[in-house]
Amino acid sequence: MKDIMVVFAFTFRDSIRKKAFIISTVMVLILIFAASSIPAIMNNLKDKTPTDDKKSNTCFVVDADGLVPSALPALEAQFPKIEFVAGDPQKSGDYKKSIESDKTKAMVEILNNEGVPSLRFTITDFLSGTPTGEMTELLNNMIVSDILSKEGVSEATTGIVLSGIASEVVPAGRGGADGKMDITGYALGIVLTVVMFFSIYFYGYGVAMSVASEKTSRVMETLIVSTKPSRILIGKCIGMGTLGLLQLAIFILAAAGSYKFIVPDGFTIAGVPLSLSSFTPFSAIMVLVYFLLGYFLFAMINSVCGATVSRAEDLQSAIMPSNIISIISFYAAYIVLFMPDTEIRRLVSFIPFTSAFIMPFRLLNESLPISDIIISISLLIVSIVIVAALSIRLYSASVLHYGQRLKLGDLFKLST
Repeated sequence: MKDIMVVFAFTFRDSIRKKAFIISTVMVLILIFAASSIPAIMNNLKDKTPTDDKKSNTCFVVDADGLVPSALPALEAQFPKIEFVAGDPQKSGDYKKSIESDKTKAMVEILNNEGVPSLRFTITDFLSGTPTGEMTELLNNMIVSDILSKEGVSEATTGIVLSGIASEVVPAGRGGADGKMDITGYALGIVLTVVMFFSIYFYGYGVAMSVASEKTSRVMETLIVSTKPSRILIGKCIGMGTLGLLQLAIFILAAAGSYKFIVPDGFTIAGVPLSLSSFTPFSAIMVLVYFLLGYFLFAMINSVCGATVSRAEDLQSAIMPSNIISIISFYAAYIVLFMPDTEIRRLVSFIPFTSAFIMPFRLLNESLPISDIIISISLLIVSIVIVAALSIRLYSASVLHYGQRLKLGDLFKLST
């Protein structure tokens, strides 16, 4: 145990001092704080928007048959930034020419098509700033209300007709106390899936690079004399895993702190409120657990890849099999996220190579039975034990090999 801790301390101290770790940590923290500041900046810009009475657009309202007598005052009340002018039906052609040369002008005509009112808008283009959709809804409600009133329908019934039917979407598995879907949890789950992949890939590669570098500098020969190869391998994996766990925890805490103290309360994106109701302490702990287990699974494989080369320059080709496995596992988990079949997601959650990528998303967006989590983690641990036993055997056989890179078949021959 003492030998493992010595290797762990050496690996951890050496890796945490590297510029790559420091720069990546600082850059990600800057991105987190910058992204969290965007809502506050948007709110400040909104608060500083001029509130003067200057009109931004002009709209001619032409109602030749007087179908909607109160159209002009209703439009002025609903859209105070637009100057509405009662138009002369005889001058519609002049209005159109004026609109062609000035995109801030527009015209709405209330027409009588055989007793059925209709609307016709004349604008320069879709960038003119004229809210045709909202204006159509307002005038349509006024026309319908007038027709129902003439037919003797009460105001209360008219109000019900025009108000529409309220509806909401409530997820079966997840939902806050208000019963609304947590869109933020969905997006955060996808982000965590991507972060898990890059973290496991980056720190697994760090183990392979550490082994290859020490072989190149002949430090490995000194380590082998003082301790067993298996302890070196375990110490390195624990050292890089602790470093990755520390960095990931820093990012999670920074994101949570930014959400708490920087993002304004009640901020929405396209009407959808930001919410971290699905990111509970339990889900945060489980995300870290899956990161560690997924990391150890791939780190063991990468350490063997690093031990097969005599030069650090050959590591890229040696680590290719591990990269292929991790990339396929990531994309398999990522694609399944968008499938409606929950049984497929459940099956992928039990596969050791994919569970670390898909489970963070499921923890945030589904009500998982504890049995599924226990089975997933148990299978992952069993796989780590099997892969670790095989990796230690291959690592011990190849760690002092110098010269041409060992192939997989040669590795098994040396280990027997």
